[in-house]
Amino acid sequence: MRAARKGRGVAALLALIGLVPFGGCHKRPATRDDCLAVIDRLVALELVESGFRDPVVQGRWTEELRQRLAPHLGRCQGRRVPEDLRPCLASARTAEEVEHRCLR
Repeated sequence: MRAARKGRGVAALLALIGLVPFGGCHKRPATRDDCLAVIDRLVALELVESGFRDPVVQGRWTEELRQRLAPHLGRCQGRRVPEDLRPCLASARTAEEVEHRCLR
């Protein structure tokens, strides 16, 4: 069950990285830190949605996903993201909200 949840998070992130280039105005190129912030926020949201609230688990999963997705960071960097990406990530309550509000 845990692996399925992790897989869902990875799939969501890969889908989100693909969606970054689409959207409206007031955009800027994504930095490596922006891409990592998206990963971090998605992990946090997926864990909360799955019932995990332990910061140790969150840290471990975040680091694991950062390592697994490291080859894909190059695809994310330089993509156009909204100017308000960071505040939007901080206020997002679901992974879907990150996708539909923060990355478009």
